[in-house]
Amino acid sequence: MQQSTIKLTGRSPFGRDFIRKMGNHWIVNSITAHVLFSQHPGPWMLLEHDHFQRWVNLSADQHFLVRWDGWKNE
Repeated sequence: MQQSTIKLTGRSPFGRDFIRKMGNHWIVNSITAHVLFSQHPGPWMLLEHDHFQRWVNLSADQHFLVRWDGWKNE
């Protein structure tokens, strides 16, 4: 199975600092319509970078914009 990679763009100071510290090569592990830890509607994407995982809301994340050929949220 081919893995999809994405790039994040920081929308907030936290997001920009996070990308600067962690890097910007993320592998897509999963995409789902909802998660149990948030009331915000999805879709949600689970990303991995060097064994660190993070959920990103594709439609309304307060810290990140996602650049991925399969989704456009600009």
